[in-house]
Amino acid sequence: MVSDAAVNGLSGALGGIAALVSTYPLQTVSTIQATHSKRQQTEQEQGLCKQTKQGAWQDFVQVIRTSGWAGLYRGLKPSLLGTAVSQGIYFYLYSSLRQAAVAAQQRVKVTANPDDIGIPLSLVVASLAGCGNVLLTSPIWVVATRMQAHHGRQPEAPAAALGAVSVCKEILQESGPLGFWRGVLPSLLMVTNPTVNYVLLEWLLARLVAWRRRATGKVTKPNALEVFAMSALAKLGATMVTYPLLLVKARLQSAGKHTHQDRQYAGTLDALQRIWSTEGFTGFYKGLRAKLAQSILAAALMMMIKEELTQATRAMLLSTPVDGVLIMPTLVVAKP
Repeated sequence: MVSDAAVNGLSGALGGIAALVSTYPLQTVSTIQATHSKRQQTEQEQGLCKQTKQGAWQDFVQVIRTSGWAGLYRGLKPSLLGTAVSQGIYFYLYSSLRQAAVAAQQRVKVTANPDDIGIPLSLVVASLAGCGNVLLTSPIWVVATRMQAHHGRQPEAPAAALGAVSVCKEILQESGPLGFWRGVLPSLLMVTNPTVNYVLLEWLLARLVAWRRRATGKVTKPNALEVFAMSALAKLGATMVTYPLLLVKARLQSAGKHTHQDRQYAGTLDALQRIWSTEGFTGFYKGLRAKLAQSILAAALMMMIKEELTQATRAMLLSTPVDGVLIMPTLVVAKP
């Protein structure tokens, strides 16, 4: 019999893929903006660079002009692979660890509700699942991020030079095998994103259920649209809190031989210090608008699709009732 963890892993992977394809152009624009340095902006203002830097819409149009519509989907293949693997691993690990926590609590009888492991233990489970996911999928995201950011560095470069194989060879030549784990420290710290997301989502859903119980006298599970709305609100809060880490991660992962010298960071701390000294506080929030639109929409779509797929798959394969327990939101991140 297929395990419930496998069901959650499969539905999470499929939901993540659908959400990624729907929002990928926004992710591309956000990456270009996040990896755009102060020096590049100065050069563009002096007419030394071909690309203009005005806003998300202008970057969107610029990509289409220089690379066509396909430019908005540069790096999509490794991103699809990364999303499928990342979401599958994350939801599988989270579901497995959560089931183990529930079993442990049942043995010691610390709670009356066998499905309630409490927020502190839930956060531990989510963090462990997130860290495992980050370490296993970092190489995929490094390749995808560099492919996305390449347009911001060399919009005139031929498409063949931007393939995943070429990027992998470039990373190996520059940094060796460890280059595929560039930005892993901020990625691990970004595990706080789903943690904050989870706390907010659980709180919002609990408030919704409590309000409905007071209004109708019945306890009912939130429907797909309600999960969509609550996930969007929770992701908004989580992204605002953790975006600086996401920007640092994108800069570290996209840096290569084509980047400006001022963006050749020695590591996470060096990146934090230099961004602060050269770009100020606002430098940590470059590309935020596009990222908010992409991550909120992607998280809400992913959770809605994932929950529907989970319940349908349980009904078909496990012959279990469709009233399942809501499982954690995505690490997004992930890529974020």
